[in-house]
Amino acid sequence: MSQQNRLGNGGRIDRSRPLRFTFNGVEYQGFAGDTLASALLANGVDVVNRSFKYSRPRGIVAAGAEEPNAILQLGATEAAQVPNVRATQQALYGGLVAASTNGWPNVDKDLMGVVGSVGGRFMPPGFYYKTFMSPASMWPKYEKYIRKAAGLGRVPKENDPDIYDHVNRHCDVLVVGAGPAGLAAALAAGRSGARVILCDEQEEMGGSLLDSRELIDGRPASAWAASVLGELASLPEVLLLPRTTANGYHDHNFVTLHERRTEHLADLAPSANGRRQVRARMHRVRAGEVILATGTHERPLVFSNNDVPGNLVAGAVSTYIRRYAVAPGRRLVVSTSNDHAYRAALDWHDAGR
Repeated sequence: MSQQNRLGNGGRIDRSRPLRFTFNGVEYQGFAGDTLASALLANGVDVVNRSFKYSRPRGIVAAGAEEPNAILQLGATEAAQVPNVRATQQALYGGLVAASTNGWPNVDKDLMGVVGSVGGRFMPPGFYYKTFMSPASMWPKYEKYIRKAAGLGRVPKENDPDIYDHVNRHCDVLVVGAGPAGLAAALAAGRSGARVILCDEQEEMGGSLLDSRELIDGRPASAWAASVLGELASLPEVLLLPRTTANGYHDHNFVTLHERRTEHLADLAPSANGRRQVRARMHRVRAGEVILATGTHERPLVFSNNDVPGNLVAGAVSTYIRRYAVAPGRRLVVSTSNDHAYRAALDWHDAGR
């Protein structure tokens, strides 16, 4: 099965473990280590969704939690439906079934897109609040179609068979983010004997170090990250939580963490020893100190048609090439206001594009 944008070598994917998945009813192939987004780009999928109101085509823009467009519906069965999952944060697994949340009759040929392109000038921001005010009795019908056009996912119609739990934890230092700053902070605290929790929302800890061109202590940045993580794992008072998002920072350093325990394995949690495993866990953490090392993300430049497929932030281009061995296209045009984008150009050149 062809992956037209997949590079012949490189990346942190496992090419010995091909995985088949389905997007909008079409079967594709990726590899273990891919995200759903990187696998879609590898297969040349440009349009992943449609915009609200004007229904303009939308493609993948970023490689992390800042992704605004690739927000999809997951689930092979009705009970397994999960709405509004970012493809950039969903690990690829065999049998994954995903679909766009907008576009009729399909995301590539959308009827509302024609209406938006022709009649867009007659639909200013907030026009629906004025147009559909009366008669009031018709609002439930209007709301149904406006909601459908919004491009949001749907809740399942069957009961969720999975198990979710929570646990209370205490630590001296909670580090949120396992990039270079987070790893260094966790290592310093761990070596002092403090109780440390290090969490990161990605599948693999290391953050920007996983696709960096830089050297640390004379070694590739990813090798330094692996060494630090190995030492942290050996320390008895350190807890590592990958696939874990800090989703609430409350008074007195009370932080809630959402850990995706089996969402990277299947659309329903697998069983072990005759019992279904926990799908997700909420950690309720009381920390002495909290270190936020979540890094930064790029803001895209503003220009005409910067929202259509093919426009990516520069850092995402580098991430897809160096971490996932995917060159998202055939030609590269770089528009930048800082020197970070030169790395994308160099990575593109190294990829042979």
